[in-house]
Amino acid sequence: MKKIIIILFLSSISLFSAQKVVLQLIWLNQFQFAGYYVAKERGFYKDVGIDVEIKEFNLNTDISTVIQNKKADFAIGRSSLLIDKINGQDVVALGAIFQQSPLMLLVRDDSNINSIDDLKHKRIMLTNDAKDAASIMAMLFSNGVTQKDIQILPHTFNLDDLINKNTDAMASYISNEPIQMADKGLSYKIFNPKDYGFHFYSDILFTSSEFIKKNPKLTKDFYEATIKGWKYAFDNITQTSELIYKHYNTQQKTLIQLVKEGEALKRLAYHDNGIVGYLDKNQLADIVKVYKLLGLVTKDIDIDTFIYEHNHPREVAFTLNYDDIFHIVLISILVLVSLSFSILFIVLQKKWLITKSYLNEEIVQQKEEIDKQNRVIIVQSKIAAIGEMLSNIAHQWRQPLNVISLSIAKIETSILLNDEMKKEDFLQLGDEINKQVQYLSQTIDDFRNYFNSGIDTIAPFSLQDAVRKVNELIKESFKNNHIEIVMTDKDCIITHNESLLIQALLNIYNNAKDAIKENAVIYKYFFVDVQCNKNAVVITLKDSGGGIDEDIIEKIFEPYYTTKHQSNGTGLGLYITYGIISEHLRGTIEVHNTHYNYLNYELSGAEFIITIPRNL
Repeated sequence: MKKIIIILFLSSISLFSAQKVVLQLIWLNQFQFAGYYVAKERGFYKDVGIDVEIKEFNLNTDISTVIQNKKADFAIGRSSLLIDKINGQDVVALGAIFQQSPLMLLVRDDSNINSIDDLKHKRIMLTNDAKDAASIMAMLFSNGVTQKDIQILPHTFNLDDLINKNTDAMASYISNEPIQMADKGLSYKIFNPKDYGFHFYSDILFTSSEFIKKNPKLTKDFYEATIKGWKYAFDNITQTSELIYKHYNTQQKTLIQLVKEGEALKRLAYHDNGIVGYLDKNQLADIVKVYKLLGLVTKDIDIDTFIYEHNHPREVAFTLNYDDIFHIVLISILVLVSLSFSILFIVLQKKWLITKSYLNEEIVQQKEEIDKQNRVIIVQSKIAAIGEMLSNIAHQWRQPLNVISLSIAKIETSILLNDEMKKEDFLQLGDEINKQVQYLSQTIDDFRNYFNSGIDTIAPFSLQDAVRKVNELIKESFKNNHIEIVMTDKDCIITHNESLLIQALLNIYNNAKDAIKENAVIYKYFFVDVQCNKNAVVITLKDSGGGIDEDIIEKIFEPYYTTKHQSNGTGLGLYITYGIISEHLRGTIEVHNTHYNYLNYELSGAEFIITIPRNL
């Protein structure tokens, strides 16, 4: 009987014991992996029944195959995991800890290297893996520095080689070597791929779809505990550095170096709402495009199969580059409209003292004057949008220009190295360049048409095309704030002023973007529904920004009334939209708060319903 009790007792211990998993690091122990150390040492993994063994990198570690060979359950990789996925490996990315890669080129300040062009005929120390150096090579190629222009040296991972001028430039981590240079009192310069439009992820936590299928709860618990560990690490950099210094300091770094490393890495991981780990489909697609242009892959990838289904929502802050222009124009509008209404009030008050006939005549004149002022407000509103539109165009152009530069560099390199390029490859590059040029041209056309169209221009146009033009004009602003547009539309031809409709819609789009950004919501969506009836069209615009205070929702179409902070809003945007819809388009606009479900997310926000006749 005693034996049976002992066996049952031991079985119960085994049943409730923590499940052991192995995590493979991509480099030596340092703050770069702080979140994992914290989750282990503070019991975040233990709380969900997981016992994690953290394996430090060594020269025999092959990160690209460690999961496939089942030498680890989870591992940390770079954006080059996309190449592994395209080449047939079973890779699923749980999350990207760093939204921008710390990898960059480091040069001495006294090297007289002040631009990318100055790197021509210089020695550059890179790893021998082209996948890992892709962002740096893309930065060089897009600025006219091809592989024939530089001397690539094997990477020794010894900073003294740069200090002692054994190399002119060294691929380095922004959180490591610059700190060591500063500690030695040496000045340096950095050439960062992200500053040239190449946004690569780093430290992507990944596993296989096979492992996830067999261990769905374990995978989810591990990922959530890991994110919890990272949040704690970045919120408590000093304590975390002390933990690494005492228990994980195989590189013998000083405590100060670990703290500085943590502060540098925090800037690459955190956003306004504190989300860590998100993976953006558009950014991943851009990375694949760079790999294709560098000749590292030839096939496409289904991004959805690469991203873990429970990956965190996306969150990023965005700062407008033209704030000064924007605010000056808005102040001008405020002064202009305030003076107009003040003059109108004084004139009307005076005219009550004169005859009725003269009063009626004056009212007609004042109505004409108000119409003129409304036209001025609409035009001024377009001018106020210039700052944001220019910012959007700058962002929209950067990626196409990089693609064109890389394509030309690839052709030049092939010619100079006497490589025989296949006719189909040459034509493919030509098609890619032409496609990007057409995109740039279309962007300018959309911008020009928006600003050139007069208020009185009435003509038939496609409602679907008009809405898509709005999406194009706003997409970079939405992309930088990681707001996803969900479209359901039916096309029909309507006869109106297309430019005014676009302007009215842009105001609502921008209002939704500001609400989502200011309220720091987790799930960021903007829904556009277009329905065409026999005599009218209905456009429904709905956001996930949390809604408008019920006490003020009835006032949002009044002039100068704003729900934003005084420094951010003027109260004219929705007022102008109301005027355009009701007066110029002869329609109606209403707004209410709504609660709804999307992809099993409980969302809430403001819903605008615009109804306009199909023909004026």
